[in-house]
Amino acid sequence: MAQTARVKERQAAQAQRIKQAQAFMVPNHIDVAILGGGAAGLCAAITAAEALGANKRVVVFEKALESGRTILATGGGRCNFTNANLSFENFSHPEFVQAVCKDKDIFLADILTFFRSSGLAWATEDEGRMYPLTRQASSIQSLLLKRAQKAGVQFALGREVTSVKPQHNGFIVTFKECFAGEKTYKVHASSVVLATGGLTTTKLAESLQLQTTSLRPGLCALTCTPQPPTSLDGKRVRAHATLVRNGAVLKEESGELLFRSFGLSGIMIFNLSRTALPGDVLEIDLLPQLREEEVAAAVEAHTTNGLLDPQIAAYLGAHDSVEATVAKAHKMAFTVTGTSSKVVPQVCIGGISINQVDSITLEAHDIPGLFIAGEALDIDAQCGGFNLSWAWKSGMVAGLAASKSTGQNHASLKEDN
Repeated sequence: MAQTARVKERQAAQAQRIKQAQAFMVPNHIDVAILGGGAAGLCAAITAAEALGANKRVVVFEKALESGRTILATGGGRCNFTNANLSFENFSHPEFVQAVCKDKDIFLADILTFFRSSGLAWATEDEGRMYPLTRQASSIQSLLLKRAQKAGVQFALGREVTSVKPQHNGFIVTFKECFAGEKTYKVHASSVVLATGGLTTTKLAESLQLQTTSLRPGLCALTCTPQPPTSLDGKRVRAHATLVRNGAVLKEESGELLFRSFGLSGIMIFNLSRTALPGDVLEIDLLPQLREEEVAAAVEAHTTNGLLDPQIAAYLGAHDSVEATVAKAHKMAFTVTGTSSKVVPQVCIGGISINQVDSITLEAHDIPGLFIAGEALDIDAQCGGFNLSWAWKSGMVAGLAASKSTGQNHASLKEDN
């Protein structure tokens, strides 16, 4: 009965969201169109709307019926929204990220100032990871939506943008209503911020003749051979991993390893997944901190129970000596076969090439008035709040620049008239 009630509640909530989406009439002219209502899109919309002030239209186009929904899955639902040490080496294309964000201390200060003025309190945990004081990602989503609404941002939810075409003093944005068939609509926008992710970015980039790098899942679980047995599924250990390709070491990580029946997961594996390709070898040390005297004590006691989970020890060699089992624990090896669809990737690696974008404003070099932020660009980072940090900051930069571009377009229109 309780489950049936929950299903009915979800259905009612969905029906209400559709009703609200249908009630919104997308204006024919938009000052700043934000494509994508995730982390970067919301920051871009808020920044643009607050800079432009009243009587200007900033509209967020979002395929889903709820803006900011992707934020809810971050940090295991707790939203690790930034990191106390935003070192640029944690990002792909670190020079570009530094050019956009200036100094790492300024990078962090800008993010914290934005969220403090949004009403957020936070706490810092291990490795500098920063979370809302509530430890709930919904807190971040809620305060962003409230600030956006206060700034006058409008939300075109349930609308999927299918193409963007530059024209004199702006763009023609074509979209379809996801709740009402395949009919398409066209509106004019003075400036556009592209803040989508994944395949949507690729499609829109094609309509704009922008080059993209190939997309693949990142910060995700890896499938491998041999597959761990079901007896190890869900077992967690602190370990050290070395990623090897053709005999050369590519990357090393220490941290949590999670055994799954299909392969390997955990934060350490997520970070390695940004680099790992099929055919690479993961060399795992399950006892990286083990000292000789601890091994001697285990040998004397004729047991590895104080060193290893009994099921892991059994997998390594049920009838081996303590010394042999420890030796195997130091040198486990798995060959990567791909990424697992059973664990949702936290980021999409790839996107619009950074060499097509100005590092000061995030404006496309060859398309004035088009700004690109967040995951739409070929920028990704390791776990720890870095990807969200890039989303927030790049959204702010693109949103502010788009608001200034909109003003220039209006001035040009007056001159033409």
